[in-house]
Amino acid sequence: MIKSLLSIFQNSQNSFEGQLPGERVILLLRRHPFAILLHIGLSSSLAFIPIILGTVFISYIIAHGWLNLFLFASSIWYLGLWLIVFYSLTIYTLNTVIITDRRLIDNDQHGFFNREISELHSHRIQDVSVHTSGIIETFLQFGNITVQTAASEKQFVFHQISKPEKVKDIIMQITSFRHSGVKPVV
Repeated sequence: MIKSLLSIFQNSQNSFEGQLPGERVILLLRRHPFAILLHIGLSSSLAFIPIILGTVFISYIIAHGWLNLFLFASSIWYLGLWLIVFYSLTIYTLNTVIITDRRLIDNDQHGFFNREISELHSHRIQDVSVHTSGIIETFLQFGNITVQTAASEKQFVFHQISKPEKVKDIIMQITSFRHSGVKPVV
């Protein structure tokens, strides 16, 4: 029984729901890890607030008999922080960009029960640009990728993608293959 449960984690074919027959996954992208580490770091620093308040005002809290109230409020504080971290991790994990040899699929998770999936066929791509701003994005090599389509269609913007220049080159190779028939070197 355990072997059958663990089998779902093995023999991955790099597939996804809605994959077309013969379609090959080239890249699976998420935001740069710095984005989630920033959220977790901020939440971790907020975790020290009840500890600092408790050590500074411990004599006042005990003298007025507010220890149980302080512990209850601290528990609610930590529960709220845990919810923020869990929400951030969920959104980070579920926001993906799948680049195949035929199309780009953008999965935007806006909330626990609010998701938007957009798809763009590679023959509709007209321009791909990279925008990196600031010293952190330059040093850690991440930025935004904008994929421009025909004028009546919307732009695809992939935020905080790691190594955006390489991703742009891969998208352009796929696009050139779809337009000219020359196979990309990926």
